[in-house]
Amino acid sequence: MICLPTITAVITTNYFFSYLSLVKGQPEDPLPVLLIHGYRSTNEVWDEWVDRLENLGIEAEAVSFEDDPTTAIDEDECGSAENHAAQLNQLVADFKEETERDEINIVTHSKGGLDARLYLANNTFSDDVANLIMIGTPNEGSPLADRYYFQDDCKPAVFDLITTAPVLRAEKNDHTVYNTIASNWISNYELFLPFWWGAEDVNCPYPSNWFDLEGWNFLTFQYNGRIEIAGPDDGIVPVWSVEEPGEFASLGQTDNCHTNMFTDDEFDKAIRVLLN
Repeated sequence: MICLPTITAVITTNYFFSYLSLVKGQPEDPLPVLLIHGYRSTNEVWDEWVDRLENLGIEAEAVSFEDDPTTAIDEDECGSAENHAAQLNQLVADFKEETERDEINIVTHSKGGLDARLYLANNTFSDDVANLIMIGTPNEGSPLADRYYFQDDCKPAVFDLITTAPVLRAEKNDHTVYNTIASNWISNYELFLPFWWGAEDVNCPYPSNWFDLEGWNFLTFQYNGRIEIAGPDDGIVPVWSVEEPGEFASLGQTDNCHTNMFTDDEFDKAIRVLLN
C-alpha cells in the first residue's frame, strides 16, 4: 500500500518536470511542419499532406517561392537553390512566429531538399530545424540532369541537379537530423477503366488532366529515365543519390516513381519522425 504523502510527491514531481519542459520552450505537442516542393512543381503537391498532418494535430504549411522581378523565369518552379535558400530565411522565421514555436520540422520533395540543405548550411549555428526529411532528393545529383540540362528550359533550377553542382556539397547543420526517403520504382499495372484495352501503373499514375501535355511529357521522361539510369531509381533520381550512405539517416524506400512520392507509403515513413 502506497501512503498519501508518497502519491502527492510523485504528482508534484511529475508536474514540476512538465512545467520545466514548457519553460524551456519544449512543448509536448509535435513540432510544426514546413513543406517544400521541388523542381517544376508548386506547393499544391502538398495539399493532401497538409490536411493529413493538421488532422493529426500538427500545424503544417507548404511554401511558395516568390518570383524575382528582374528575371523572366518562374522562380517558384525553376528558381535556384541559392535563391530559395535565401527566401527560406524569412519563410522559416514567419512560420515560427505564426506557430509560436522555437523549432520546426521540414519535409521536402526532390530539389526542395537541396534548397533546405543550403538554407541550413547558411545557418549552421541555428537550431530552428529539428528534422529535415528529404523525399526523392538528388543529394548526389541526377545522371539525367548531366545528360539533358542543356535542353532543359527550367533554368537555373536544373543546374542544381547535375552531379557536380556546388549545392550538393552544402555543409550539414549539427543541430538538425537529416533523413531520407528514396524509391525504387516498381510498376504495378491495373486495368484503367473505362478503357478495357489500357492499364495504368498505380505507382506512377497518368496526369489527372488528360490535356496536361507537360505532365504526359514528364511521365514519358521518367519511363525513359528508369531505363537510362543504372541501378534502382525512381525514374529521375537514383537511390544511391538520395541516400548518400553515411551522410543521412534512411527512413526506408518505396515503390513509386519520382512524381508520385506523396502517397501513404512516404507519409507513413515520415510521420514516425514528425510525431516525436
